[in-house]
Amino acid sequence: MSALYATKRQERTESVHAVSSVCVSTPPVLILNMFYTGLGIARDMAGKGVRVIGLSADHQIYGNFTRCCEVRMAPNSQEEPEQLFDMLVRLSSEVDGAVIFPTRDADVLFLDRFRNELTHHYTLAIPPHECLMQAMNKHALAVAAQRAGVPVPKTMRISSSEDLHKLESEVGFPCVLKPVFAASWRGAESWKKVGARKAIRIDNLQQLEHEYELLSWVDREVLAQEWIPGASDQIVVLGGYVGREGNLTQYFTARKLVQSPNDFGTGCVVESEEIPEIVALSKRLCKSLRYEGMAEIEYKYDKATGKFKLIEINTRHWDWHRLGAASSINLSWTAYCDLTGQPIDRQTKPTSRAKWIAEDALFIYLLRALYRGKLNLGDLWRKLSGHRVYGVFAWSDPRPGVRYCFSEFLPNLAKAIFQSVRGGRLS
Repeated sequence: MSALYATKRQERTESVHAVSSVCVSTPPVLILNMFYTGLGIARDMAGKGVRVIGLSADHQIYGNFTRCCEVRMAPNSQEEPEQLFDMLVRLSSEVDGAVIFPTRDADVLFLDRFRNELTHHYTLAIPPHECLMQAMNKHALAVAAQRAGVPVPKTMRISSSEDLHKLESEVGFPCVLKPVFAASWRGAESWKKVGARKAIRIDNLQQLEHEYELLSWVDREVLAQEWIPGASDQIVVLGGYVGREGNLTQYFTARKLVQSPNDFGTGCVVESEEIPEIVALSKRLCKSLRYEGMAEIEYKYDKATGKFKLIEINTRHWDWHRLGAASSINLSWTAYCDLTGQPIDRQTKPTSRAKWIAEDALFIYLLRALYRGKLNLGDLWRKLSGHRVYGVFAWSDPRPGVRYCFSEFLPNLAKAIFQSVRGGRLS
């Protein structure tokens, strides 16, 4: 770590300690990782009189430079779980009783793995174990959703090459291959072996056999689901916090407008809007699962049946959770209050229209569209116009945005221009 970075971190730490000294009896917050999601949690908690510490496994990420929390370097939950556990045990003498917010599936699985030991010192913002496993296992979730009367795509679990010939009759082509547990494809080596793909469209048996042979080196068990046609704006989401007995406490609904890559990518422009149909479905699903905690529940509209079909649940904060702020919904604060026994506000406000924009993902999307000659400026302007919330930039907390601009955006732009001049290809 550079001396300059250490000095800046010390300045932020002293500033945060000065604020937190007036509320030493309030349980602190620990955030695992400072990408979009962690940075958003820190901003949610700003001004609440709570000490917030971001535990970052990346020395260079923009979230390390926020003014909204102190940041400490920490081991990666996926690559060094035992080392992170040891650090948390040592840290408990300083922040005993803190609430830990995960920001990735690997963080969730890490907290669940060490749940018994960590709960002696911390409050873990994850669902109960049985519920968690049912929600994170995509096959088990599909079965539970069908039992609750929530529509799902046709689904089949593949455990060996012998299952491949059953797929056409049980699911059909085209279909989508996914990991049963998303985290199983996300390790550094696994991610390379699956071609950095979170899901794969399959159009015929020959392609299925080829892809399964590659995927089985990572995990022999994969999920096949019916392909639901439609653009990214047919993907809709309920984001909320679920209290005890599966009751939705606060929530908002949204629609993806742009995702990169188009079929199975990350949402880089997401718009909040009222979508009452998925509220009813989500309430039914959470009740059936006896779900508790943060939830991003994703659906895709199937024009053939006229139904929203469940795709997945994220059991933690997600990239664009701060979009709820446009509707005066602070899910981080709601979760914190519930987990620390403080009164919480029930949902009373309708979802207001606003857009969340991931600057870096949108930049890559635009470069690809320009390269392929598929950029519609009028359509893009329409999708970007209106009230906006950004993943990195915020007027009240500008340093992460400045850091991103000079350390990532401008160098990547220069690299893209150089590749274009040299005749390189944007993948």
